[in-house]
Amino acid sequence: MLEVKGLCKDFGGTRVLQGVDFQLGRGERCAIQGASGSGKSTFLHLLAALDRPLTGSIHFGGQDIARLDDKALAEYRNRSVGLVFQFHFLLSSMSCLDNILLPSELSRLSSKERKSVRDHVLDLGKEIGVDHLFHKYPFQVSGGEQQRMSLIRALSMKPQLLLCDEPTGNLDSKNSSLVTDLIFKLAQENNSSLIVVTHDEKMAQRFQKIMKMEDGKLS
Repeated sequence: MLEVKGLCKDFGGTRVLQGVDFQLGRGERCAIQGASGSGKSTFLHLLAALDRPLTGSIHFGGQDIARLDDKALAEYRNRSVGLVFQFHFLLSSMSCLDNILLPSELSRLSSKERKSVRDHVLDLGKEIGVDHLFHKYPFQVSGGEQQRMSLIRALSMKPQLLLCDEPTGNLDSKNSSLVTDLIFKLAQENNSSLIVVTHDEKMAQRFQKIMKMEDGKLS
């Protein structure tokens, strides 16, 4: 489903990614580890189309997303990719439910499709036990609950690819274990391919595939 070839990226004249090659099938899971500054997050951001590579290709579903125009990239991010970061990025002025539904509201979905997303979100909330918090604002719930809201938002559009950048980095051990369990469970239920950048050894050891990023190279 995902094939990366010769991916390079520079920042300020420094080569951050050096010809990265990578493959991932539908439903597969991969953990990426490495020291801070090795290029892990940059790689994830390129897969999410949050930035463009200097050279190389990122083929997803038969098209090279590195060559898409801005409109097509926005569609790819909205429909095909779910993102979970170390920080939840929930808007404090909106309820948790409104935050979760924001991707569907910003898309070109029909009213029937939006209702389907809402029903899916409500089901996910019940499944992981946070639906009773949907009416609250992010600052009214705990850090672990905020990250669970972020995970539901990432899966609200049933993405084919779920990308997580240090998703347990701000959590204590109990919530870290809970969020890790949920990421695996919900990704499997949705048959989403999963890539997680993590320093958490316990989390990494649960993956089928573990890769290391070092000096901009993936092995």
